[in-house]
Amino acid sequence: MLSYTSHCLQALLGVASLPYRQYQAYSSPQAPLQVPQVPQAGPPITTLVSSCAGFSYPEVACIDRYGSLLQGEFERKVRNVLGDADTYISTNAPSEPTFSDLQNADFLVWNQSAAKAILGPNPHVDFMFSIEDCSHEAPVYVPTTNELYFSRLQQGFLPQLVINLNNDPPTLEEKLAQPPIYAATGARFRDGLLYLATIGGNESLAGYTFRPGLYTLDPTTGETQALLNNYYGYYFNAVDDLDIDHEGQIWFTDNDYGRPCQPPRTQWPHLLPGQQNRLSNRHRAGSAIIDPNIYPAPHIAYNSTRKGRTIYAYDVAPSRKALLNKRPVYLSMEYAPDGIKTSREGYLVSATGKGVVVLTDEGEPLVRVQTNFTVINIAFAGADRDELWAIGKGGVARIRWGLKGSYA
Repeated sequence: MLSYTSHCLQALLGVASLPYRQYQAYSSPQAPLQVPQVPQAGPPITTLVSSCAGFSYPEVACIDRYGSLLQGEFERKVRNVLGDADTYISTNAPSEPTFSDLQNADFLVWNQSAAKAILGPNPHVDFMFSIEDCSHEAPVYVPTTNELYFSRLQQGFLPQLVINLNNDPPTLEEKLAQPPIYAATGARFRDGLLYLATIGGNESLAGYTFRPGLYTLDPTTGETQALLNNYYGYYFNAVDDLDIDHEGQIWFTDNDYGRPCQPPRTQWPHLLPGQQNRLSNRHRAGSAIIDPNIYPAPHIAYNSTRKGRTIYAYDVAPSRKALLNKRPVYLSMEYAPDGIKTSREGYLVSATGKGVVVLTDEGEPLVRVQTNFTVINIAFAGADRDELWAIGKGGVARIRWGLKGSYA
């Protein structure tokens, strides 16, 4: 196809030359049309960052129009490194005098009308523990003991890390299960047991052989049992995350972090008798979680990919044995979404880079929580599930706000 363009358009595009067709000048017999010169108005100048009604500033900062318009020159340099990735507030926007206030904000508000209920009357982000500068995963609240379990993804590290919420302030300790659990990356509590997804594989660690799979842990006795460790003889690559739906089915992802014995996919097995079914092999990188128990719509499942930095939604078939109609709902503004949870209010809550984002079930960003470390996974905790604990690379934080997690 022949392209028609002008030297002006070439200059605008920064292109030296493009194919164009020249025409001879046409002389009109009529007098030239007089067009009044009207100054071309630019977009209205607005304050990008401002205070939110009822909250202190800049701890809680409202952002105009979802931050979609930056005045003057701006640049956000890409750095896709776990623990040291670029962030939204790392954007250089010298013509926006209020943008630097975001450096001191704990909460970024995209939707002020929704934020009041999400934040509650007195929102706080507290940095609770400094931990090893490596990935930490699988946080899960145990209501029977009022503890929060999570894991450290470090070669040869076998204990579970446990935050005792009965103490004020909470304390952190290590507990070694029998047999140990190696490198748990997803966890749920159901009927007195922890259900853990693991990626650790080793044939001679502390006298044990470990394979990626699903395991249970009794938090009162410390005893563990293997629930699932193979797909018809194949080792799993890395059973990365899981959820349990209201019918007792476990949904989990098998990613390509480990040696690819088989294509990465999303699966569901029944708790009994243990049947497995491969649902998808399209997520070749970092599927974080699939949540078939999304409140208040258990017919929708969510899944995220680290490589694509995207959360996807699916419809769950009436048989609950198939996922249909995959569609993207959110592209992460920082690093990648992980550890997706849902609130009782019907919101999606996800770890994303140095913080946590709150979304509608259709992916509209409402509020972002900022932390001083990379958050990898999150869990609601407390008797009323009114605290959100964020764990990750080098740190643990507690968020106290208006959202509440599911009791399941």
